[in-house]
Amino acid sequence: MSKLRKKFPDNKVNILLTRPEKDSIKLSKSLDENSFSFFISPLIKIEKKEYSYTSKRKFDFVIFTSKNGILNFEESIGNDVKVIVIGDGTYNLAKEKGIKKLINIQGNSEDLKIKIKSLLEKNSKILHPTSTDLNVDFKDFFVSLGCSYNPVSCYHSKKLNSKPEIFENFFKSCKDGVITLFSKRTAISLKNEISRFKLWENCVDKRVLVLSKSIANEIREIRIGGLFISEQPNEASMLELINKTKKKEY
Repeated sequence: MSKLRKKFPDNKVNILLTRPEKDSIKLSKSLDENSFSFFISPLIKIEKKEYSYTSKRKFDFVIFTSKNGILNFEESIGNDVKVIVIGDGTYNLAKEKGIKKLINIQGNSEDLKIKIKSLLEKNSKILHPTSTDLNVDFKDFFVSLGCSYNPVSCYHSKKLNSKPEIFENFFKSCKDGVITLFSKRTAISLKNEISRFKLWENCVDKRVLVLSKSIANEIREIRIGGLFISEQPNEASMLELINKTKKKEY
């Protein structure tokens, strides 16, 4: 139990990073190690899934709503197909992979629906490499416009706490800690782990930083010390928000 009572420097902000490990490590390297003590405890694991796809079928648009879609969809995309992505992280990865005709939409899936509408024609064929948790709203949206929506489930986002000791240590040892959440699924996983370890009382002095109101809604029943939503639903905006927590008056 003494391991879970380890003390950390008061002059640093203790921050819990909950994204998959590679993403959390990358995020930590973008922050000042003299200002933060990092607790990397991924609450989500991305697993590649086998999928069925025929390259003979032609599509007018390909949609990538996250980097995971690009990383786990192994088929080539023709240079004549318009590729729509959400956010700079997904856009930059698509460029690295040599994908052409990129359209970058800042925001979330709701922003994508608003901005793609003017590009669509009746009978447009859309391919969406995505997770096994299919977006029903997407399907309904495209069908309502007379388009053909074709999701390909190429990965699974699994709720999994791979570093439970670090997770528990953060909650029991860090006063005034900061928690980052990048997705609704991660927020749900956080609630599950708080309940599993009976850490509800250890949340009252923690501040939670999220990318959107929809993520914030997932943790509304947790009594926390403060909830902050980034100005834009992307990593750059989250980094700005995290850096503001260095100021004591924030």
